[in-house]
Amino acid sequence: MSKNTTLTIRVNQDVKDQASKVASGMGLDLNTAVNMFLVEVGKSNKLPFTPTGPEFPDIWNDDPKDIADFNKRIGLADKP
Repeated sequence: MSKNTTLTIRVNQDVKDQASKVASGMGLDLNTAVNMFLVEVGKSNKLPFTPTGPEFPDIWNDDPKDIADFNKRIGLADKP
């Protein structure tokens, strides 16, 4: 697969450093790890992990009520 486009993102320096360290421990550079992530998202049509942490509520179980409640809290409630 040829690489013919550029993706530029801004991330926290500590996040980048930690991710680079993890990727390096697997024998990868960060560019390759990000490419692998994007290919997997494209193939599976979903994230290859379940987001966690305080900024990600537990709505990833596809429960429609949980998703609707979350959307309402962030101002994306379904229109009647």
